[in-house]
Amino acid sequence: MRREKKTDIELLQPYMVLKTSDYQKITQNQYGISHFYEFVIKEEHRNQLLAVPDGSVDVLFGIEENTVHTYIGGTVLKAQDWPLYKGVKYFGIRFQPGECILPKDISINDIISEDIEIDGNSFGKDLAQQIGEMENIEERCKIFLQAYRKNLQKENEKSQILFLEDYIRHRIYECKGNISVHMLSEETGYSECYIRRIFKQIHGISPKVFEKFVRFQNALNVMYHQSEHITLDEIAVDCGYYDQSHMIKDFKCFAGMTPEIYLTEIAGTKQ
Repeated sequence: MRREKKTDIELLQPYMVLKTSDYQKITQNQYGISHFYEFVIKEEHRNQLLAVPDGSVDVLFGIEENTVHTYIGGTVLKAQDWPLYKGVKYFGIRFQPGECILPKDISINDIISEDIEIDGNSFGKDLAQQIGEMENIEERCKIFLQAYRKNLQKENEKSQILFLEDYIRHRIYECKGNISVHMLSEETGYSECYIRRIFKQIHGISPKVFEKFVRFQNALNVMYHQSEHITLDEIAVDCGYYDQSHMIKDFKCFAGMTPEIYLTEIAGTKQ
């Protein structure tokens, strides 16, 4: 089984940008982290924030005046309300799919389409308190990384299972969500049943569902970065869909709106 060059995609939660204020983002691309982010819920949008499928795990710190609440959540399976509160500053860490070291006694299946409040010390002693005391996102990133690296040191050698998952995931990225489990079985020498079981054990979803999320996230990226110069037909082909109708069906389920309405929404943020 040959190892492939990593081709992680940018994980987008578009409504976090559209429906919050003071949104900031710092790309990380180390330790399995996609990026850090920070925001406050806009008053007029307090009941409109949706989470969309991205296959990832987020750790979120809700910073209030006298307390910090810590949450962990996995991917949603379709567009879903994200019950956050106005006036709270949120600092979050989005991990690349399959990369987050989960707290003890929590499995990936526990957090699919769920946000669970966890002990603020789950990723490091007094971590939540320290994050709450920091003045800005840069300082919070530094504090989190110092604590999280200690968790990584305990898992410094990947098992064969994790190498297999890593290979499968990046082949799915490379093929834009269009590679069969049969082909993955031929490439790796493992049975189709074993591949499905291992992938679901780590991600909480099947390879087929993950491929749908990859196509959708690719579409979000293309629409945001090239929305003025590309048609829906071109987006569909570029992102691995059979045709435009195939993309529209998935997009309405995963984004909660049609591609046309979404493009109108993001166009307003670029003016």
